[in-house]
Amino acid sequence: MMNDNFFQVFLDQTFKNKAHVQRFIAEFANQTEAEELIALLQQREKVGNTMIAEHVILPHLESPKIEQSQVLLIRLAEPIDFDEKTPAVQLIITILLKSNESQGTKKKIAQFTRRLADDDFIDQLLSFEKEAEIYQIL
Repeated sequence: MMNDNFFQVFLDQTFKNKAHVQRFIAEFANQTEAEELIALLQQREKVGNTMIAEHVILPHLESPKIEQSQVLLIRLAEPIDFDEKTPAVQLIITILLKSNESQGTKKKIAQFTRRLADDDFIDQLLSFEKEAEIYQIL
């Protein structure tokens, strides 16, 4: 795993189900507050489906419990079905936003999310084999 502090890329992850993915995200955001963050992720899913493209979901959290605002790109070694409305998930793009974040960081997140409307960008995130290649396009 490389770290540029804002983007975190995790390739070929072997999570078996949605619960494993949610625990990973929550523990990454704040290990001591993981249970509360998992509950927030679950609440967000009840509001609406997080699928933004075929095989791609965009769960996001905003909370004072998040230690650092970041974007996680988690690509799975094998697709998993999150539920009947969210099958064959291959890429999880997670936005973690701590409450009262600076405008500069919010702007950086907004710029990134606009890029997610580009099918070619999504295809690159799904297909590039090396972390360095993904960090380069980010």
